[in-house]
Amino acid sequence: MSIKICIAGLTASGKTTLGNALEKELGIEHINPSYKDTEKTTDELLNFLEHIKPKYIKSFDQKIIKLAKGKDCIISTWHGPWIIKDATIRVWLDVSEKERARRWAKAHNIGIKKAREIVRMKDELTKRQFRIAYKKDMDMSVFDLYINYEKITMLEAVAIISMLALARSKAQK
Repeated sequence: MSIKICIAGLTASGKTTLGNALEKELGIEHINPSYKDTEKTTDELLNFLEHIKPKYIKSFDQKIIKLAKGKDCIISTWHGPWIIKDATIRVWLDVSEKERARRWAKAHNIGIKKAREIVRMKDELTKRQFRIAYKKDMDMSVFDLYINYEKITMLEAVAIISMLALARSKAQK
């Protein structure tokens, strides 16, 4: 029985928070490397994303693939659903820009207007880097489940994803 859950969503959609909750619920590792880990400030992160090279993106993604290989895990990264070929389930978290800006503002102690600018810029830069590295747009048809993460609570999302992942892993036998 193998479980590999890939979670994606735009900036501040709740990928990490949901991944951590699923890790606790299912008792499997949460893999969550992020470019945020390499940069200290939002300005540094945006500058990094603006100048990132395709070779670095692919190398970063290869590290994620290696971390996930041969084990049950949850992967909550931007590119996870596209690069993890043996995913049991791929989940997209849908959250409005307004709510994501509110979350970013709260997490970084800044105003909503500035947070909205940052969220928009980060979203666009991340989509652009995918296009540059992989020579295509992000194909949303890879997702098995879309969750409106403003109407579905984290507890409900954990229950839905866990049930589907367990059912699919049993079906693989």
